Order: sequence, then structure tokens, then C-alpha cells
Amino acid sequence: MAKITLMNVSKQYKGGAIQALKDINLEIEDGKFFCLLGPAGAGKTTTIKLIAGVEPVDQGKIFMDDQEVTHLLPNQRDVAVAFETYALYPQRTVRENLAFPLRAPIRRKEWSEEQIQARVEEIAKLLGIEDLLDRLPRQLSGGQRQRVALGRALVRKPKAYLLDEPIAHLDAKLRHRMRGELRRIQLELGITTVYTTPDQLEALSLADQMAVINEGKIEQVGSPAEIYQRPANVFVARFVGDPPMNIFHAELEDATLCLFGGKKLGISEPLFSKLASAAVEKSLIIGIRPRDIRVLSPSSAEALWRGQVKYVQVLGETSILTVSTDSYEVRIKVNSQEAPKRGEAVGLGFDVRDCHFFDPRSERRID
Repeated sequence: MAKITLMNVSKQYKGGAIQALKDINLEIEDGKFFCLLGPAGAGKTTTIKLIAGVEPVDQGKIFMDDQEVTHLLPNQRDVAVAFETYALYPQRTVRENLAFPLRAPIRRKEWSEEQIQARVEEIAKLLGIEDLLDRLPRQLSGGQRQRVALGRALVRKPKAYLLDEPIAHLDAKLRHRMRGELRRIQLELGITTVYTTPDQLEALSLADQMAVINEGKIEQVGSPAEIYQRPANVFVARFVGDPPMNIFHAELEDATLCLFGGKKLGISEPLFSKLASAAVEKSLIIGIRPRDIRVLSPSSAEALWRGQVKYVQVLGETSILTVSTDSYEVRIKVNSQEAPKRGEAVGLGFDVRDCHFFDPRSERRID
């Protein structure tokens, strides 16, 4: 188990043409499940490779506890890695792939052959691949290969697990089960785990702490609740939450918010003063979660906007509405039993206390 620290870490490719990571600073606490969340190409896999020592750091330092490991070889760092690309040994069976980390020269005296076989079968059963142990990787499906790659990381107990989108290619039911199993294993063993994913629901459900990364820069670090409830900027607000937060532009005028469609929403004097002091030329970006918008009768006096239901996406107990208004398409999350029909006219309203405010110039949160 170890605390992992990245200090001013940068990484470039193609002679500096691609800046994969830009002055990254991260502190991953000992024994925590830490998710690195971001879109494709954000720098998640590069971060894992640098921590593992698979690729060299261009600038900055990496520590495990108080030991600097920036220039140590991968086998000197005592980490277990599972890459999305599987990286299995094609000439070895599943059993041999799983056993390989335990037979490494550095651990030769730690495990007897009986212990190795018992551990391999334990992990195989956990991952549902016990019937595949004598097959070669070419005889497996993509999802089966990914489980083998994950098992090869989990088979031993290192200082840290580095898991790069380890269940991305599994079907939805198995992915849900594996999330629960991974969390249970991590809690039981207490091993520091760095887990990358582009799936914000996965990060929110798994992580003790998480970081949102975009274009090689850390946008925000915090607990899942902190990042969801207080996004640091417009990117995080849009990226974390399903469906994404609705983002509007507004103007401040005489203790009111002037919204699109000519609508005005009265706000308290203290809130107006705070926003006016932070706003650029009294212009704001407003964010509001789909769950915080109310569907009203189009004739309701509380309706800020009126529109027509363009799409209804039923997700079991909840449904996502896309409502077309004069200027915007607004997403709303409602109970499926109360959802209006496609083409129906509706009114929309919300409470200003549910709004998130951002500076239009920097797109940073206004607290």
C-alpha cells in the first residue's frame, strides 16, 4: 500500500507536437480507490503509464510514499497494471498468463507452486473465467480477454493497482457486477487503486476520491459528491452528471436574472450583489441539472419557458425529456409515470437555489 504523488508532471509525444499531460499535480491517498475521469485522449492512460514506469516522465517527479520513483524501472515500483489493450502473452494459456506475475524472479521465493495454482483459481472464479484456464488468448472473446488482463493484475497484492479502463469491453450486466467486485476487493485488501474511466457514473459509484482530467490538465479533484454538487467549471458541470447539466447564458439587471426568451427571474439582493461583483459586464453562465427542472402546465404562472416535448427517452423508472423552446433544447429528468408524451406542450420552471453560476470569461465557478 502506498500514497502516490505526482508533482508538476508533464509528458509530450512526437517531439512536443502532442502535449499529453501539462504540469499535473495529484496526491492519491494510501488505501483509497481513486478514479481518473475524462474523455478519450484526455491523458488518463498516459498517467497510468507514467506511474507504472512504462514510459518516462518528461518533467516533474513521482513519489510512492516518501520514495521518489520517477526513474525506477517498472519492476522496482511494486505496482500491478491492467491495460485496456489486454497485453496478454499470446503463446501462454489463461492459467499461465494469470500465474506469470507470481512467478517473476523478484517474487520467486514468495509463492510456492501450490499457492500459485490456488491463487490463480481463486481469481479465475471471481472473474467468471474458471472454464477458460486452458485456452489461449486467441480463443477468447474481447470481454474474456479483458477479464484475464484484469485478473493478471489482481492475482498479486502490490503497493498499488493501476487499472486502465479495465471493464470497458464487458457487457452491461457483467460490468455492473465487476464494479461491485472490484470495490469489494479494494476495501478488503486496502490497496491503493488508480482506476481510469470515461464513464462518469462508474467514477461516481466507485471512487473515494476522483479527478476530472481534460486535454492533459486536471480540471478538479475531490470526492464524487463534491465534484457533482460543486463543479469547478463548465467542463466539469457538463461532463459529470447524466444527462449533462443544462447550460444557459443570462444577464444581471436590477436584482433579476434575464434569461433566454425574454424571461426574468427575481433573485435576492445578497445573491444579486455577489453575482454582480463577480460577473463580467453583468453576464453569466447558468447551469441547472435536469433533475432540478420542473415540468408544469404551459399555462402555469410559474413557467419560465414554454415548449414542446421533442424526445422521450425511457430509462425504466426515470425518463429523459428533451424539450424544444424558442432558443434552446432543455433536458429534464422525470419519473416515467409522470412523463408527458412526445409532441405535448409543457411549461418549465426551476428554483434559483438549484442553479450553478459560472464566469463567462474563465468558465470557472462563482461561489
